[in-house]
Amino acid sequence: LVYSLTWFSFCMKSGKWERNKYVGVSLVGKTLAIIGFGKVGTEVARRAKGLGMHVIAHDPYAAADRARAIGVELVSFDDAISTADFISLHMPLTPSTSKMLNDQSFAKMKKGVRIINVARGGVIDEEALVRALDSGKVAQ
Repeated sequence: LVYSLTWFSFCMKSGKWERNKYVGVSLVGKTLAIIGFGKVGTEVARRAKGLGMHVIAHDPYAAADRARAIGVELVSFDDAISTADFISLHMPLTPSTSKMLNDQSFAKMKKGVRIINVARGGVIDEEALVRALDSGKVAQ
């Protein structure tokens, strides 16, 4: 944040304000896939619905009736990552979730997807993430 504010000040003072670099993305009508639909994932879903997002979730242990009660559809992992504009990760790091996001899963995602990792770092293969960022597959 400090770096961002410093860069912002520099840009403003030097007359090099590049507005396009700082424009956000509208969330209304976008699809959010929540991977890991426990307490935190459920709260994220509630808030995203309030922002006008379509919310889907993947969690092999989540109850479908709990998801339906807040307007969330439980889907397969592949369906979640292939249809999402935003992916929010909320699972523990276990042998089955280690490097869950890897070259193969990034290849299934929409171009320009945004990933929010609220889980452990190990759920993402960091080298694969760098390749996905460099190619534009992952926007942020």
